[in-house]
Amino acid sequence: MYLVPIFGMGFFGWLSYLAYREKQLINKEKIALIEKGMDPSLIDSKPNNPPNSFKIGLLLIGAALGILFGFIVNLTLGIPNFVAYSIMIFVICGIVLIYFHKSKTE
Repeated sequence: MYLVPIFGMGFFGWLSYLAYREKQLINKEKIALIEKGMDPSLIDSKPNNPPNSFKIGLLLIGAALGILFGFIVNLTLGIPNFVAYSIMIFVICGIVLIYFHKSKTE
């Protein structure tokens, strides 16, 4: 019963770390461009790069739907909590990310 909140906190911590790491890498790239005498605003103007907030938002919506469907699967099929929740979170998040990738390529 206590594994679901622990899994959720770990997932949130992992997402926070990824966001922090991305900001850190962008700052390093900007510093390298400044040292070479180039304009650091070149990094900010990537026309083909969709905003990450949309992808993260879709991922969080997928996680919420996964929790909901995991609850439904747990009630109807009697599968243990951790298995039902984790499988449904991964499946729904995967479907959402495939949708994002497909919409990005079209």
